[in-house]
Amino acid sequence: MAGAPKLIALSEQLRGKTFELTGDSYSCGRVAEREIQINDPTISSYHCDFVRTENGFTVRDRNSTNGTRVNNIPIVEQELQNSDIVQVGGVEMLFDCDDKSVTTVIRTQTGINLGHGDMDISTVTKMENMSPIKNRSKKDGKGQKTVLLIVIVLIALIVGLLAYFFWLQLSERNNATPAALALPASVLD
Repeated sequence: MAGAPKLIALSEQLRGKTFELTGDSYSCGRVAEREIQINDPTISSYHCDFVRTENGFTVRDRNSTNGTRVNNIPIVEQELQNSDIVQVGGVEMLFDCDDKSVTTVIRTQTGINLGHGDMDISTVTKMENMSPIKNRSKKDGKGQKTVLLIVIVLIALIVGLLAYFFWLQLSERNNATPAALALPASVLD
């Protein structure tokens, strides 16, 4: 991939689209007046700038609504390194710079916000409530016991009915006359 530094879109709707950075400054946004125009509702009309510096390129957020991130870390201004992932609104782009003086080892950064701001985080106060099997409520236990008792009663009823019908068959055989139990003469010949 020789040539000028470039941004390569990674997000599905623009995947593979390339923006070559041959000039000194590029504005990026949703409107046609921007050098890098990305028609996406998550991008502000004037979202950010890509500016050439003596070390390569820097990205500067322009108070955009959805912010700009580099390697998943929110930024206001950040110098770009080869293989950085720049997220403009909801669109991700790979910064590709073949200049060996700017190339660094791909780095992974994790940002953790420890502030006490208004965050959309759900918390689980009791982990035992998360199991679908263990620690069921007492109400569920009573329902299970009732169902088990009904099943046992039904099984006992079926076994009782079978025993009754078996007993009836035996009684009918015992009450049968000896002539009915005798073998026919044709069988004896």
